[in-house]
Amino acid sequence: MDTPSSALLLHSSIDKDPLTLPQGYSGISISTNWILTHGIVLGPIIDKSYAVSNFVTNLVSGELVTVPKELTSELKFRVYRDLGSDNDSQSSSLKEHHGMIVAVWQCPLLKKTFDEFFKTWSFSKSSEFTRSLRSIFLFVRIYNSDESIEETSLEQALSCLLNQVPRNLIRGSSVIIESTPFGNPVFAGSIAHGVISNVVGDEGCVIMTDAYAFPGGEGGPVYIIPPGSKHRIISGMVIAPLSWCRGEWVDYTFAANLVPCVLNILRKKNLRSITYQENVDAALDRGVVLVRCGINWGTGVLVHKDTGTFLTCSHVVAEAPERQISIIMRPDKANSCIRAKLLYRTPENQPYDVAVLRVDPQDVDPSLRSVRLSRTAILKGEPVVSIGFPFSSSIRPTISGGIVSKTMDCALLTTCCVQSGTSGGPIINRATGDMLGMVVCNVLSSDGTILYPRMSLAVPAAILSGPLREYLRTDSQ
Repeated sequence: MDTPSSALLLHSSIDKDPLTLPQGYSGISISTNWILTHGIVLGPIIDKSYAVSNFVTNLVSGELVTVPKELTSELKFRVYRDLGSDNDSQSSSLKEHHGMIVAVWQCPLLKKTFDEFFKTWSFSKSSEFTRSLRSIFLFVRIYNSDESIEETSLEQALSCLLNQVPRNLIRGSSVIIESTPFGNPVFAGSIAHGVISNVVGDEGCVIMTDAYAFPGGEGGPVYIIPPGSKHRIISGMVIAPLSWCRGEWVDYTFAANLVPCVLNILRKKNLRSITYQENVDAALDRGVVLVRCGINWGTGVLVHKDTGTFLTCSHVVAEAPERQISIIMRPDKANSCIRAKLLYRTPENQPYDVAVLRVDPQDVDPSLRSVRLSRTAILKGEPVVSIGFPFSSSIRPTISGGIVSKTMDCALLTTCCVQSGTSGGPIINRATGDMLGMVVCNVLSSDGTILYPRMSLAVPAAILSGPLREYLRTDSQ
């Protein structure tokens, strides 16, 4: 069974302009005669065709719809893919095919998620109409002149795809995105590495990853790489490479989780349930909590379970004592909000931005465990992960992978993706599970207009561990 591969689609416009380069898109080759791609492909076509626009407007969520014959001339594509390449190939030879969109499906899971979870978010080219395209799957049929090639039905191709997609998504797992950035054929087959950062939405239909994707990458495949293996396992399809939350640029890529989506297309509800397991990285979030104070929220780290002691950033609890500090032990569970006492915080405009909180030890969730602060030297280039609560307080912690970019006595610079809400979260050594530092901020341009999520600063654990040990030893109030 061949692993689904990436494809490049070029629209064959009926009113070709010789001076205009064809618009390219990414897709997934799921069989010899079927390509799966994303609804955003229809954007430029809709702008020029009332008939196609009307067809999309009248789609019924959850129904697989065949494209009317009168529209087929407007939905033809040249498709390029490398059917003979393997995962380790350093070069490829793209073969041209001719195809046409023959079926369209609006995923009810994605529609509900974008209507509710992402309601206040902004996306690239985000009009009301293009927003509706984000929940649409397109099926392009390849027409082969070679009669020796055995063709499959769409249902057969989707069933085969479903058999390859893993049911268990593991946060922190390595992933690869393969796509065509900006739809430029020169970039066809480009890859980006990252990790599964989170799984959100209705039935876990959206995968968050810190792997880079660019406009034009919509429709490209997302692969999981099992530990110790080079084999790629198809898992998702890119649906949103660019987004903004509360005006902040979000440096994560969003992909459709193919398991719940394809199950809905095939209406197979009796297959074994989808679960989301934890690996060594994801298990570390058992020491991470959500901290709220007034209108602010951030992340906290349990550093001593027996005394109920947590660390977070001073700016997260800046409104205390006027406003109550709350620790949400398990954001995915009701009645897990506990009032916290502020023991110490760094004075305003002083270095380190640290706060120490305490709760009644009996109120600490039994599933939580203390995070161990590292006492060893931190090495430049060490693989690390950040863990925290960006964007939303209603989901599990989000993970981002990176490396230690630079070490200083007073600060730790990493390439982990850090967004608002991650402040106070731990930087974890992937090899040992020890906490190397606590996230305090990311980098802003000198004029304060541009934020760089991939340059994050943390307070080194060495600075935190000494005073913390002394406090715990003396139990000073």
